[in-house]
This record gives sequence, structure tokens and C-alpha cells, in this order.
Amino acid sequence: MWNKIKWYIQRFMIGRNGRDELQVAVLYASLILYAFASVFDRLIPFTVLKIVGWIGVFYSLYRFCSKDVNRRREENRKFLQELEFLKLRISMRKTHKIYRCKGCGRKIRVPKGKGKIEISCPLCGKKFIRRT
Repeated sequence: MWNKIKWYIQRFMIGRNGRDELQVAVLYASLILYAFASVFDRLIPFTVLKIVGWIGVFYSLYRFCSKDVNRRREENRKFLQELEFLKLRISMRKTHKIYRCKGCGRKIRVPKGKGKIEISCPLCGKKFIRRT
């Protein structure tokens, strides 16, 4: 019986997105938010947080069962790229400062403690002055 159920699930998942890092992150965040709202519900009614938690769970299921695999992969790639940037930014927060170019949006890393400096974007060439 379990083999038959497993076969049906495998057949259903053919051509679908399945589990990825963004789906798992949204699911965990929404479950933690819902649990937080449930624990502190006696003090203050957190119905809005519970609704947001359920929306996150349903979005996670939507991503899991989506047949638009290319779009879900692109969303996951952007999520992983931002996550790596956040990890890098945290690891360098004492030695470098990161600015975003107003022209093209590229992130530019400059060393801290240099005072006011002129930063030029290597991509578009726009120059701006910032304090480091």
C-alpha cells in the first residue's frame, strides 16, 4: 500500500518545482511566526500574524507544487544570491562598507575609516562622494 502511495506522489510531482531553499526558508519563517503568535496570543491577540503565517505556508506549498520551474529557479537563484551577499556583508562589517550605485544599482565595497572619498562605479562610471 505504501509503495502505491509513494508511486502516486512521485507521478504527481513530475514536472513540478519541488523543494528548494526559498521554499524551505518561507515555510520555516511562517511556522515560527505562527508559533510566536500562538504563544503570545493570550496577552495580545495576534490574529494578523497568524494570517501572515498561514499565507507563508500556502505560498510555500504553491512554490513546492508549481509547474513554472524556470520562474521558481530564477526566484531561488536571486534568493541565494542575496543570502550570500548578506553573509558576506556580515563577515566584512568591521572592515568594509558597501554602497549601492545610484546609476546602475551595483553594490560597491569600499574600506572603512578613509573619511570622505569619491567612489566611482566600475560598471557605469558614475561618481559619488560618501563617508566611510
